[in-house]
Amino acid sequence: MAGCVTVPKELLKDLYAGLAKVEEVLATLEELMDKESLKRIRKAEEEYGKGEYITIQSSGEVKKFAE
Repeated sequence: MAGCVTVPKELLKDLYAGLAKVEEVLATLEELMDKESLKRIRKAEEEYGKGEYITIQSSGEVKKFAE
């Protein structure tokens, strides 16, 4: 008896997609459990509501504003 298992490619794709979703949920929960993260999120929502943000169209602009 051989020590291997055949798994259909479609099943592997579905399993991988499901795992990615679980990882996203875990990352979100981790972020929400951190008090400092929640402060940053609330501040960002407040700034967004006041229109205190910029829209960047290119990577060159990102470098400009990151300096």
